[in-house]
Amino acid sequence: CGDDDHLQHIQANVPVLYYGFADTNDFQAQNIRESSEGTTFDVFVRNNFYDTFSIPQFGNHTVLNALSVIAICHYEEMPADEIKKMSTFKGVKRRFTEKEWGNQILVDDYAHHPIEITATIDTARKKYGERPVVAIFQPHTFTRTKTFLHEFAESLKLADYIYLCDIFGSAREDQGKLTIENLQELIPDSHVLTLEDTAQLQNFNDGVLLFMGAGDIQKFQNAYENIK
Repeated sequence: CGDDDHLQHIQANVPVLYYGFADTNDFQAQNIRESSEGTTFDVFVRNNFYDTFSIPQFGNHTVLNALSVIAICHYEEMPADEIKKMSTFKGVKRRFTEKEWGNQILVDDYAHHPIEITATIDTARKKYGERPVVAIFQPHTFTRTKTFLHEFAESLKLADYIYLCDIFGSAREDQGKLTIENLQELIPDSHVLTLEDTAQLQNFNDGVLLFMGAGDIQKFQNAYENIK
């Protein structure tokens, strides 16, 4: 990704192709349009128009993912019409996996890093417009939580409402003194969520509920769905 300054300095004995939004890239995405069906964008190869592509996903990160695929397929001389078949790719499990639940949308997502959390919230905003976005986040490992504590707080603040679940620890690390309350202190309007009180999520009648984490965050979604 040529938009990353650090990656601009890659040294390799093979061709290096750069992709991104900046016009300094070999492959550039321009004129991004979003609709209820997904995202459409134009691709330029070394500043010359190549073709227009569509994907059923939302968010700049998904455009960049698609652009990297377009770049390598173009390099391997695959015809544009064949590359366009990516429009049928519905995504992978636990990457914005959606379910309609009454008037709500429940989303299961593997996001466990601040950048991924930002991307997931951004996708929800772009796809569901003015509907309230509710982040339900379970940090994964004490080490990562400690390292990115402030970054987690800043990314989660992009949601309208924030619920935090206890840290999912690793058997190989020492918990120390870190708790979920340390993260909560950095997000004044957040709440700690337990399996016993998921019913409060019913208050967001038309909300988009993002269950995010790499541990066992699914058990919170399951508990919510099993409320009688």
